[in-house]
Amino acid sequence: MTDGLCDEGLTLTALVDGAVDGLLLLSPTGFILRANDAAAHLFGTTKEQLCQRQLGELMPRTGWEPGFVAKAISGGGIVSRSCDLRGERKVLLSARATTPQAGGQRFVVVTVRDISGVEALVGHINPSTPRSANRWSELRSRAISENDSDSVIAESAALRAVKENVRDFASVDSPVLLVGETGTGKNVFARMIHRASKRAIGPLREVNCGAIPAGLMESELFGYARGAFTGADARGKVGVVELAHNGTLLLDEIGDLPQPLQVKLLTFLESGEIWPVGAAKPKHLDARVIAATNANLSEMVTQGGFRKDLFYRLNVLIITVPPLRERSEDIPPLVEMMLRTLERKLGKRPRLSSDALAVLLRYPFPGNVRELWNLVERLVVCAKTDTIDVPDLPLDVVDSALSTGAPAEPASLKQLVKKLEARIVRDALTRYGTQSKAAKHLGVGQATIARKARLYEIGTALARQSASE
Repeated sequence: MTDGLCDEGLTLTALVDGAVDGLLLLSPTGFILRANDAAAHLFGTTKEQLCQRQLGELMPRTGWEPGFVAKAISGGGIVSRSCDLRGERKVLLSARATTPQAGGQRFVVVTVRDISGVEALVGHINPSTPRSANRWSELRSRAISENDSDSVIAESAALRAVKENVRDFASVDSPVLLVGETGTGKNVFARMIHRASKRAIGPLREVNCGAIPAGLMESELFGYARGAFTGADARGKVGVVELAHNGTLLLDEIGDLPQPLQVKLLTFLESGEIWPVGAAKPKHLDARVIAATNANLSEMVTQGGFRKDLFYRLNVLIITVPPLRERSEDIPPLVEMMLRTLERKLGKRPRLSSDALAVLLRYPFPGNVRELWNLVERLVVCAKTDTIDVPDLPLDVVDSALSTGAPAEPASLKQLVKKLEARIVRDALTRYGTQSKAAKHLGVGQATIARKARLYEIGTALARQSASE
């Protein structure tokens, strides 16, 4: 006996139960025969309760394949899969079959490693990850659509119709095509469809087809096999399509998907089959596809930039999200919601005056809801008082609101906006003394200030004021 080592069985038990990763010993049919303490902790049960259960019973969500154990036995190497467990925990399963014993019995050893923290770190440093990069992005997303479709602000008839489509389309499994300008919130409605569908208990995975280099897109979407190319991870890579198994796959900016990958996506839509890069055989997966775009796919088909057969396959259920300028009734409640959300981040909540709101109602918002978010945040950060008034608005917003080709409004509103714009320029010139400093403060060129000063005779008025003083 040396250093306390005695019974081989006791030391082996200590070695297994002392391992940081979970360890499972499986029969060739997938039944758990033995488990260590770490595995019991990961699955939220005891070692005794794990034994004699099928491994597949413990994998209710994404990434699990019924043939996982059989593949480890037949392949002769290590088979790895990342899977989502309950409680937002992600694990990496690695299985390897043992050498047949004297009686011909084989077992499968499965290592279960908690990679939740690793994914969170990757999500923080990798801009192509579908997870939010920071807490503020999450705040915005949750404020817009925290629970279900009822939480999305829809005062306008146009957006109420979109919500009706969302509820109808969530009840079926066909592909959905979301069309709308940048910043209209297409992703919000995609998440609403997922949460209202029977796939809500499964994962939602998002890929921006325009944010990933074309050379990486295939492995990002479909993954790759072990040793598929030089520099590849020795364990292979699970693609986003596979991660969306039993859930929903959101392909944002689908018009930017390279044409060779459009063929592979069409194959998946028609047969549920994908071919990872370098794989010897396909994988069969089940994920609903929602595509979003701000491009005119029909025009792209005509010009040869998008495959006609894929367009027809995606063009089944269509939701057109209207731009903000076509649903101005939504602006007041949106602003109120944004002010409430910003209060949680900035610790203050000024109100928007009726005059300032009148200007925003006339402004066309080319950047849609995203631009409104940025504008309201800027106004709150820069607010010096409890009320945000027209002089606090950017001059280009006020100027655009005056010159917009929106439907005719009461003359009194246009006169009011002109009066307030004149006051903005006058206040800036009075405070800073020169046109160049006033222009810098208002974020416009000096020529704009000079033109506005001539238009409203501000220079003459200031001269008369100085003479009287």
